[in-house]
Amino acid sequence: MDSDSIAIALDRLKFYARDAVVTLTQCICKPDATLKINGRQYKIEKLLGEGGFSFVYLIRDLSSDRLYALKKILITSGQEGVKEAMREVEAYRRFRHPNIIKILDSAVVQDEGGEGKIIYLFLPYYSRGNLQDAMASSSVTGNRMPERKLLELFHGTCLAVRAMHNYHLAAVSASYPPTREDDPLVGEPVFDHDEELANAEQGELIPYAHRDIKPANIMIADDGNPVLMDFGSTIKARINVETRQQALLEQDIASEHSSMPYRAPELFDVKTGKTLDEKVDIWSLGCTLFAVAYGHSPFEVDGTSIAMAVGSGRYRHPAGYSENLVSLIDAMLVVDPDQRPDIQKVIDLTEQALSKV
Repeated sequence: MDSDSIAIALDRLKFYARDAVVTLTQCICKPDATLKINGRQYKIEKLLGEGGFSFVYLIRDLSSDRLYALKKILITSGQEGVKEAMREVEAYRRFRHPNIIKILDSAVVQDEGGEGKIIYLFLPYYSRGNLQDAMASSSVTGNRMPERKLLELFHGTCLAVRAMHNYHLAAVSASYPPTREDDPLVGEPVFDHDEELANAEQGELIPYAHRDIKPANIMIADDGNPVLMDFGSTIKARINVETRQQALLEQDIASEHSSMPYRAPELFDVKTGKTLDEKVDIWSLGCTLFAVAYGHSPFEVDGTSIAMAVGSGRYRHPAGYSENLVSLIDAMLVVDPDQRPDIQKVIDLTEQALSKV
């Protein structure tokens, strides 16, 4: 491990330790703890989840009594870290679709406990939880999700993915809502435009891959519709891998940002001379549909390496669902990405399956 990796790891440990203390002192010992962001007061209700350099809290706006999910991202690595975090912010702004989560507001503040910055993202709170929660509930009750409901949730998720895979650059900037700065991050503003698309032309097709589709990243709205969330792994989909060094880098990126049980085989062993593309999401969709149906991803088998299981492409369907659903899953879980269907074909197959339920 090089010195930069060690420094990042230490920063991560400090961040976790500090937020663990905050969680214990504010969310348990002091249930009325508040924070002020963009001139508004919020009460911290509880910790909802955590990631590499981020925590998600349930907060209540004291002026309106509305609940929000607040994602807190620590920036420790200077301007490059800022740009990486802002790519997530821009992804929330870029894709506008009923089945994609909407960012409500964002802010940047100085980290009082360290030398870095903190980005706050204000997101809707979904009281019905996510598909991972639905899986857990089914496991407890022993009742599998009805096939029609399962396919309807999957169909809505696919519509969200299509908006990403078929993204065309809009005529106006996607920078909504504006990011507020309590303290400037860098000398030049990085929040008033989509830097990643600076050289793209209006109307140009620019496919994006989510890169971390899984049940935990699909929320269930109050009306029962699925909402795709967490764009921290989202990147331009098509990457030409020209050198071995680049291949290893892409593997490292995937291992950090794409959850192993749902990760496509071409991301476990990136080949030189190949092109990574949006088909990685098709594999993840297949794993997700299987997992919600049967309670676990297809490649989480006792005593077997997930990487080896994924590479082999072998899995088994438990009984309980129709051949139409089985065939839909099988169509997506093809090891060769060139042989996988694109997102429109997956939608067509899903609609065919729905028509027969």
